[in-house]
Amino acid sequence: MSTIGKFFVVLNLALAALFVGVSASLIGSGESYRKDLEDANATHTSMLAEREATIGARSAELAQMRGERDRLSTENLTLKSDKQALNESLETTSQKNSELTEKLTGIEAQLGNLESTNRDQAGQLANLGRTNTTLRDERDAAQSARAASDSRATAAEEKSRLADGRSSDLQNALAAMQRRAENAETERDTLVAVGGHTADEYKNQPVMEGTVLSVEYVDRAAYVVIDLGTANKVQIGYTYDVFNGSTYKGKIRIETVNQSKSAASVMLAGTAPIAAGDRVATRL
Repeated sequence: MSTIGKFFVVLNLALAALFVGVSASLIGSGESYRKDLEDANATHTSMLAEREATIGARSAELAQMRGERDRLSTENLTLKSDKQALNESLETTSQKNSELTEKLTGIEAQLGNLESTNRDQAGQLANLGRTNTTLRDERDAAQSARAASDSRATAAEEKSRLADGRSSDLQNALAAMQRRAENAETERDTLVAVGGHTADEYKNQPVMEGTVLSVEYVDRAAYVVIDLGTANKVQIGYTYDVFNGSTYKGKIRIETVNQSKSAASVMLAGTAPIAAGDRVATRL
């Protein structure tokens, strides 16, 4: 092979190597450009989305602001209407106030006249009050005197009623005593006739004391047994008063007598029933 041929072979090889290097460099640059383009597209898409979102938000805010503007406009119209109504009311009130002021002036004048009249009437009332106080004192004194008189009259009437009651009680007691005396005389005469004793023996009953041993009831009649008998010189017809402490329980009369005991019937009931343990005595 000639030198020129070898030169062209070497040149071809060099050009081929150069082509391969340039191609590889171009391919790498293309991949880099494509990646940058994709990144740029992604960034652009993101920016477009953000812009759309911002536009939507701004649109919503704008719509809200327009609604707020419309509301404020409506409120402004309402306030203007209210202001006009208030102005009209203020004018009416001012007019009424002027009328009331005139009336108040007239009333103050009338009050001045009434105060003068009131002072005159106050003086008259003071005089009437003093007169009323005097009359009230006189009335109270008269009422006190009448009350004292009524009290004395009531006390007198009460004393009269009590006296009438005591008189009636004394009359009843006297009648009862007379009946008991008559019954005692009759019983004494009977005992004298039956027992063979004299009236003086019963009248001069000896003083003695004893105790109730028992009390029996037969057909609602009480029979009292005492611890005194013939050994104590007890006789049929003797009478004894029955008591317990300060309580008077009645009078009994001897019906039967044995050596140490006697049985008696109740002649006169007392303030309490007779019971075993009560004391008996010829006289209290």
